[in-house]
Amino acid sequence: MNGSNNTIYNTVSLAPAGVLPSNGYLVIAPSGVTVAAGALKLSPAGWATDAVQNGSPDGVALINTTNHTLVDALSYEGQTGLVTVPGFAAQVNLVEGTFLPITVADSNAAPGTLCRIPNGVDADNATNDWRFCATVTPGAANVP
Repeated sequence: MNGSNNTIYNTVSLAPAGVLPSNGYLVIAPSGVTVAAGALKLSPAGWATDAVQNGSPDGVALINTTNHTLVDALSYEGQTGLVTVPGFAAQVNLVEGTFLPITVADSNAAPGTLCRIPNGVDADNATNDWRFCATVTPGAANVP
């Protein structure tokens, strides 16, 4: 979601991945990215490295399209605020709890990623849940 103009710049159906095992990982990445053993991977047509835009602000949402519910969300590099998502009667807030400070961001100068730390924990508060991690771990536990 492009938070500066409230437009969706990409959607990916997770259905082709099948069922995610308990405590498993799903990685959406270009075909050339290697993921940890046991992880599921989707490589949508045209998906490129850094396909998740780094703009200011932006957001990503995990949506159950069957019952039109927001499962999880992250607003980064600023607050996206309320956004319009197709199939929802009302706008959706991509900020969980306290928004992630703009200083917690990908510098585009050093390898790294936003990651949920501690791994697998979701307190529904972006400030507590997310960090910038210099170690990229596709399909494995996040490390600071």
